[in-house]
Amino acid sequence: MVGDGAFGVAEGRGGEGLGEGEAFFVPLGGERYAASEWTQGPWSAEQQHGGPPSALLAGRMARLALRPELVPARLTVEFLGPVPVGVVGVAVRVVRDGRSVQLVEGELSVDGRVCLSARLWRVRAAKVAGLPSGAVVAPGAPGAVPGGVQGPLGRFGYGRAMDWRFVSGSFAVPGPAVAWVRCGRPLVAGEGGMGALERVVLVADSGSGIGAALDWREFVWPNVDLSLHFVRMPVAEWVCVDSVTQVGDAGVGVARTRLFDEAGLFGSVAQSLFVASVPGA
Repeated sequence: MVGDGAFGVAEGRGGEGLGEGEAFFVPLGGERYAASEWTQGPWSAEQQHGGPPSALLAGRMARLALRPELVPARLTVEFLGPVPVGVVGVAVRVVRDGRSVQLVEGELSVDGRVCLSARLWRVRAAKVAGLPSGAVVAPGAPGAVPGGVQGPLGRFGYGRAMDWRFVSGSFAVPGPAVAWVRCGRPLVAGEGGMGALERVVLVADSGSGIGAALDWREFVWPNVDLSLHFVRMPVAEWVCVDSVTQVGDAGVGVARTRLFDEAGLFGSVAQSLFVASVPGA
């Protein structure tokens, strides 16, 4: 999640201006996109949650120089500054296009200021005889868990945009937690359903919130990066986020997340955090 304001600023905006059919972004042409209020993050009503702009950038990167034999292996996103809820621009390029590996870079900017930079490694995928399956069973199934917006999730656009199903823990109570998450709305208006990489990235940046170690009323903990590693892409719309956060007394933390779909474990996430007190808390 990007931003440096205090949690609670988004309260009071409610659902005003948030239509149920809206996408996170509306294309304006020339790789420029207008962010809707569904992109709002928890720290400020004027700043986006890290998931939507990261997913937008990852999706544009995934479409560049696409080769069917290559699959995503690692995506890193660096948050260089808050992303306003407004117009963003995206630029992507191929850095290396080898026979077995490919590296793509991208940037998301606002008014000429780069807010996010990212790198995507894709590697050749082919069956290798003798390798173990490495299958790890998913923690439950989303259909068996009641839905509902918990605690502060209802106070900002992104929190309301997603379907949350907690297997254990709670967004409102500090500590490790496991939740199934999906999104029924499009990332970009007019593009229909999301690709697998977009779908995962949209959810993955929530790990530091789902498995938060601190109370939202007392602290903020924006992440400065998002690093995903994959053994495969998910095969369905639900993504399970199994997250835990560790914070040191110097105000530096790390959120670690395991990613599942209903077929089992498919990847992991790490986020570096900096922690600050909410003014007046």
